Amino acid sequence: MIALADRHGAGVFVLVATWTCLFGGCGQETAGLFTRPELRNYSRLAVLGLSAEQEQLFVAAYTRGLSGTSPTFVERARLHEIINEQDLLKGRLNDRTRARIRDILGVEALIMCEYYDAVEGGVLKKLRVRIVDSSTGAIVGSVITQGRNDFAYHCQQAVKALRQDLQQAGSYHSRPEDQDTAGAGDSKGK
Repeated sequence: MIALADRHGAGVFVLVATWTCLFGGCGQETAGLFTRPELRNYSRLAVLGLSAEQEQLFVAAYTRGLSGTSPTFVERARLHEIINEQDLLKGRLNDRTRARIRDILGVEALIMCEYYDAVEGGVLKKLRVRIVDSSTGAIVGSVITQGRNDFAYHCQQAVKALRQDLQQAGSYHSRPEDQDTAGAGDSKGK
């Protein structure tokens, strides 16, 4: 009878620990973080790879979270005039398409996003954000967030990490070892 009670107690402990981690902050992190100083200079942007609702949440977080900038975001329908939905969702843009987006819509940078399961069938999600200069194709900002299935949370964390990195004059943070050697500190949980 005691062994059964111990197993039941352990099961409850595991359940409480899992619940605490998912909703209390455990397993939430940022990685692959870097920014280039020119990211501050873009005033006309487009978001690719998200649903309309997700795009709206990301644009709101980006606009609120990067103080000192007041970017203009190009409407999805305008992007659809230039490229098809498949290319928008997959983030597949060649030099010619990027040039057309820049020339026709005046977009200086493309924010290419992907929101997906961190582990097959898991409850954790990842948001991958790459900011690409539309004229050169250079990646000028990047971050990956991981945490609970809350898209607005991921947007806020991604923008917060990008903002903090820009404030530190832009540096590369792909692994914890790189962060220590760069002297920039740990980006996990920010």
